[in-house]
Amino acid sequence: MTSPLIRLAIKSLLHHRVRSLVLVLCIALIGVLPLAVEGFLKLYRTELESRSLSTPLAVGAPGSRSDLLIHALYFRGEVEKSIPMKIAREVAELGRVTPVPIHLEGTVRDHPLVGTTPDYLSYRNLKLAGNGQWPQRLSEAVIGSAVAKKQGLAVGDKVPTDSEELYDLGGGYPLVLKIRGVLEPAGTPDDEAVFVSLQTSWVVAGEGHGHIAVDPKIDFHLIMENKSDNVTMNAAVLEAVDVTPENEGSFHFHGDPDDLPLTALLVDAPNNKGLTLARSNLRRNEELLVLDSKSELDELLGIVMQAKVILDMNSLLVLLATIILLGLIVTLDVKVREREVKTLERLGAPRGFVARLLFTEIAIVVGMGAFLAFITARAAISWVASGSLPTF
Repeated sequence: MTSPLIRLAIKSLLHHRVRSLVLVLCIALIGVLPLAVEGFLKLYRTELESRSLSTPLAVGAPGSRSDLLIHALYFRGEVEKSIPMKIAREVAELGRVTPVPIHLEGTVRDHPLVGTTPDYLSYRNLKLAGNGQWPQRLSEAVIGSAVAKKQGLAVGDKVPTDSEELYDLGGGYPLVLKIRGVLEPAGTPDDEAVFVSLQTSWVVAGEGHGHIAVDPKIDFHLIMENKSDNVTMNAAVLEAVDVTPENEGSFHFHGDPDDLPLTALLVDAPNNKGLTLARSNLRRNEELLVLDSKSELDELLGIVMQAKVILDMNSLLVLLATIILLGLIVTLDVKVREREVKTLERLGAPRGFVARLLFTEIAIVVGMGAFLAFITARAAISWVASGSLPTF
């Protein structure tokens, strides 16, 4: 049963509803920020570490280590330089490991366009929903579950790549992608990406082109090269190019295929021995930057943790100010309720009863505020974790 002291404290709080509600909300607002920040950091750290553990080795051109890590693992940002395709072939010739090339240039409705090989599917343990197929031919694509949901796309639909620089006469032109599959939700950056073959990604980036029939008299300003009845268009083309069986054979790439660019290279090894050998061989090449993903991520998270110390100190100061303010409120409350206190004493309340009553009221208010802060923080963290908001 509830003690008389608690019942009296609850009745007093209910009598002063507005004051009690304001105090509970103030305490909840003060507590929700540090709780939510702590929860978000744990959530992000878990997701980031999971991705880095599944990608032990990332290779790219010399430059920013953090840029390469974020680019290769999370499809964010750009790298300063690219590496040639021949690096992937050399890794494949070593045996024991499988190279998983990445060419990340271009977007589709602001989602990253990732050029890679079918090995990526097994490397990430991804699964295609329904009867989807991994892209094999030029302009075919597989989209992540989040892309399908946000953009309302499904197998059989078509979507053009984004035109980044409309008047870049030396660049590539947007392509109409044919969706051949949708990935099952994985809770990783793969959900937010569009995957195509390396050949498709190279064409979008301007490393290759096709000969599309246009009228040279009307579209002369779009022509880079004119041969017979076909011409090569430049990036000033206003409409995305639809690759068809009739024109697919006209697409080709510039220069030596071994020199075509990769923005990153992942290494899939069946065991630590194969991974160690691959790492050793790759680090002999001074033109490559070889990253141990987990070590690099720990270094980045160390910087984040330093920033968190500042937030913790700020929360501590806010908590101290709140305690002082709460003490002031209690003091003023005692003054306002002086007649009530005297009435309780005349009714025979034992010595110290009033102090215990006030303490109980404060404890109830603080407890309710803390509980509300905890529930709100957990709801926000669960909302983010469920994918309602982007987690990275």
